[in-house]
Amino acid sequence: MLRPGDRVALVACSDGLTKRDEPELARLHAALADIGLAVTESPLLFDDRDVAGRAAVLEAFGRDPGIAAVLDVSGGDLAGGVLTHLDLEAATRPPFFGYSDLTTLANALHARTGRTTHLWSPRNLVRSDGAAQVARFRASVLGDADDLFRLRTVMVRGEAMAGPMIGGNLRCLLKLAGTPHLPEPRGAVLALESLGAGARAVQAGLHQLRQMGVLDVVAGVLLGTFTALEREQGEDAAARIALEVVPPHVPVAVTRDFGHGPDSRALRLGAHWDSRTH
Repeated sequence: MLRPGDRVALVACSDGLTKRDEPELARLHAALADIGLAVTESPLLFDDRDVAGRAAVLEAFGRDPGIAAVLDVSGGDLAGGVLTHLDLEAATRPPFFGYSDLTTLANALHARTGRTTHLWSPRNLVRSDGAAQVARFRASVLGDADDLFRLRTVMVRGEAMAGPMIGGNLRCLLKLAGTPHLPEPRGAVLALESLGAGARAVQAGLHQLRQMGVLDVVAGVLLGTFTALEREQGEDAAARIALEVVPPHVPVAVTRDFGHGPDSRALRLGAHWDSRTH
């Protein structure tokens, strides 16, 4: 995907960064340089208002043949505003990486262009699992391995699931309901995780997906970590709720390798995923 010497662009298409993010951003610059990548920053990295301007920056990086990948380092609530103004075709030329609220943008980019996007936080390179993340990034993004994308899974209903991967953060994926940006769910593996949602919010989100018809037609539901819910009710809480809401004919699996933790691995949205090979 990338080669040493390539240039990557850092953007913030959700909430703008703040002064407290500066030390981690500096460490990320250093980590990417150590990996062998040159870095360009969006001039609106710390902007929290100009969604149209940030869309224009993303498009400009997309059209620039000198940019080999776009790494979004933000999260929060505002990615939908950027999406309103975005030329999706221009934005998807280089590989796109982003997480959390970027679930909205990453799924939309895939749904409208057919291209694969990557749901993963580049800031994981400098967090508590940073050494392992750097090793996986080197092997998988600058090499031919799939370490960064390999999810260890356990089936809790059914024997297997396979199909193009869609989904991400439950709350943020639901922002695409009723828009033309929701990926086609029929035959897809729907991955879901959450940071702040408790039991009621997770139940409500899953019921909304069922009422939309999504859960009736997917090839399976893959549950990552649900941070707040697990803190309240244990690691198996999301699976217990899902087994009550997801239709009985739909397989359900769990993984600890996808979520808001610093050790989270990446999803390739739009790429084929098979539980039997993970």
